[in-house]
Amino acid sequence: MERRRFLRGIGGCLAAVSLAGCTGAFADGDRSSDYPGGTLVITNTGDGPMPVSIRTKLDEYDASLDTVVAGGETVVRREFVSARRGDIVSLEALLGETGERLSFQFLPEGSGDSPPEVAELTFENAVEASASWTATGGT
Repeated sequence: MERRRFLRGIGGCLAAVSLAGCTGAFADGDRSSDYPGGTLVITNTGDGPMPVSIRTKLDEYDASLDTVVAGGETVVRREFVSARRGDIVSLEALLGETGERLSFQFLPEGSGDSPPEVAELTFENAVEASASWTATGGT
């Protein structure tokens, strides 16, 4: 029972952080990347390799990536997904072979005055609590 409550709490926090990342609430001021909008950046800050599976939630965008990210390495998939300006794209990530998928929303082509966004997933191990999604400005 306590474990369920704990996992629900983590799920709620991750949902809030995902939404905040999409809206730019945690944006790092002028922080931007040299990547075009819609790019996916995956960073493994741990020591060992980790299988990662990422896909879009809606078939309309139809993008997926299955890879193994070595410890201390970063994988970049330029222009992973494209969408119309103002469209929000939802991604799901699975770390390791099992577990819950981590959801994230971002604006690959930006919206209004907001620039196109790059989705960044950083993790240390397969425990969902060690993973974080962020959106940064792209080109």
